[in-house]
Amino acid sequence: MAPDKDAIRAKLRKAAEASGKTQQEIGEAMGFTAGGARQAVSRLLNPEVDYDPRLSTLVEFAKALKKPLSELL
Repeated sequence: MAPDKDAIRAKLRKAAEASGKTQQEIGEAMGFTAGGARQAVSRLLNPEVDYDPRLSTLVEFAKALKKPLSELL
């Protein structure tokens, strides 16, 4: 059975908040340009946005937070 998208997003949001980094800082650490960094992370974390991120995006998010991906899923 596939994990619940809302539950995963909640875990991602919690990890982002616990990191103490802003969405801008996380996005830039993920490799997004300064102009699009915050929006990219916001789209990833916002439960109201219909977005199915690539595995590579989730890997970069985990790297930006210095967490193993398995801990975020």
